[in-house]
Amino acid sequence: MTTRIFGRSWSVNPVPFYVAAGENAWAGVKGHLNAVTERAVAPIIAKYTGVLAAADIEEIAYSTTFQIMQSLRLDSGPSGPVHP
Repeated sequence: MTTRIFGRSWSVNPVPFYVAAGENAWAGVKGHLNAVTERAVAPIIAKYTGVLAAADIEEIAYSTTFQIMQSLRLDSGPSGPVHP
């Protein structure tokens, strides 16, 4: 599934994360959510690194993006998918 945000197409295939995790489904979920978060936050980090002095842009952007994605996921219903 591909989603368009800010005129860009974004897609992260979850299958490799679940295959690599084997029977540990939660490890697959964690790997997939981390990949989605990294994909969503990459443009923000690229834009603001070196612009905002003395701010840990990577940590702030990563944690904020993850929380926003979780909020969107929960707002979508019991198991609504969220794609960056």
